[in-house]
Amino acid sequence: MKNNIKFFTVLFSILLMVSCKDKEKYSKVNNEAAVPKTDIHKIVVKEALDGGSYIYLNVDENGQNYWMAIANIPVTVGDTYYYDGGMMMKDFESKQLKKTFDEIVFVNTIRTTEIMAETVAEVENTHTAAPSVIENDVKIEKPKNGTSLSELFSAKKSFSAKSIIVKGKVVKVNNGIMDKNWVHIVDGTQFENRNDLTITTTETVNIGDIVTFKGVIVLDKDFGQGYVYDILMEEAKLVK
Repeated sequence: MKNNIKFFTVLFSILLMVSCKDKEKYSKVNNEAAVPKTDIHKIVVKEALDGGSYIYLNVDENGQNYWMAIANIPVTVGDTYYYDGGMMMKDFESKQLKKTFDEIVFVNTIRTTEIMAETVAEVENTHTAAPSVIENDVKIEKPKNGTSLSELFSAKKSFSAKSIIVKGKVVKVNNGIMDKNWVHIVDGTQFENRNDLTITTTETVNIGDIVTFKGVIVLDKDFGQGYVYDILMEEAKLVK
């Protein structure tokens, strides 16, 4: 269903492109030549041609070279980008560029991260629904050579990129998102009304478990599409 929606969205964009006030710059679209593309594509931009409202990109994908067109946004030649969906057109003429493309893929946009917006949104919605998790009766002793959550939150910059040990009660779990399990823990301490830490791991735990994790603290983690975590523990492993 999603692929069908993306197909018609891209098709509508192309039809709009050739019917807008700049339509003299483009040839008519032959709908019979339109072939939908699916899946996530990783590309390297080899050449970029400014076509006014659109930018035309010569890209390489796993050794395959082809042209694509997107709405005109800043693009850096040599950089890697990702896109999903799209529609291939045959014998498309750009009068703006005075060039006919044997085959060209039209895409809504490209991005710098492989993560799709809806996947990141799912993580964001499940992990940031509230500023803190209410667990008034939790009192977890700080682990040996470890750090309490209040210590972490109050001096987070000093912990950036460092591997630390934390211990707490699992209050929320979401498994299998972006090939990771997302775990929230609390230890009964807090700083500025924040008391829960988000942890990504391949370990499996359950809500209510008392766990000790060792992992790397990452600040301002940007998953793209505007989704940023101010603090996160990554690559976490259970400490027995």
